[in-house]
Amino acid sequence: ESYLPYRVFLVLISAAVILFGEPIRWETNFQLIIDVLLTNGDPGKTWTSTQYPHIPVLACNMDLLWMAEAKNPRFGHGMFLVCLESLYKKVTGYDLKYEALIGKPSVVTYNYAELLIRQQAEKLGWNIPVKTLYAIGDNPMSDIYGANLYNRYLQASQRTRAKVQAKSCGGGADPTAEAVNDHRKMTAAEMGGSTAAYVSDEDLPETCSSILVCTGVYSKEQQELPSDPAQTVTEQHIFHGHRDFRFDPSLTQPSFVVQDVKEAVELVFHQEGWPLE
Repeated sequence: ESYLPYRVFLVLISAAVILFGEPIRWETNFQLIIDVLLTNGDPGKTWTSTQYPHIPVLACNMDLLWMAEAKNPRFGHGMFLVCLESLYKKVTGYDLKYEALIGKPSVVTYNYAELLIRQQAEKLGWNIPVKTLYAIGDNPMSDIYGANLYNRYLQASQRTRAKVQAKSCGGGADPTAEAVNDHRKMTAAEMGGSTAAYVSDEDLPETCSSILVCTGVYSKEQQELPSDPAQTVTEQHIFHGHRDFRFDPSLTQPSFVVQDVKEAVELVFHQEGWPLE
């Protein structure tokens, strides 16, 4: 009974730990996870720090901060992961390793969202391929970072397809090897755990535009909203992203900045040539 968390937020199986979201009683869940990692999935046994690498750990929802009813941002699951990583390192001397990091800003998450959009379009009878995706979010470090990272992935995929077509038309370098190199520029964590997903998918969109709204983690009350939406948001110097993601300030710069979701939707209609009256 002492091993049962107050709130079920993770799944423990004999071979892996899967983390979904921050718990209510952090200390109880830290104890449970460390017990599992240091006993190879059997917390009834004695700890052994020599059990390394540990059983697989999969985590989603990496936001360090999120916005609720309070005046200031609240700690998210990303904060719980930071504490877990520090605790594991302190106890064992080793770095906690993730089998996969899923959810924003991982590329695999946006790939899955795009797949669902494509399936929905097919159900509605829309035969024209989706060329542009719009990602709306209030957190530059996760929503905007992820959308821009996915856009970078789409650009790499386009280069891959162009190289394949050029090769088929007569010569050139090996497109397969160049495609792998293109996508290896992203870490396994950024891809979500796999560097090979969707590399040759010809149905992928061409671009993904990021739209930042000012009603959440990013607020015009705390940061000046540019008078020109084409201007970039002032970048903070502290990286709030996950440990295993690289800090690239350009990825936190949105394609557009609007006040709220309503304005974001109106912007999408305008961008697609369907202005609302």
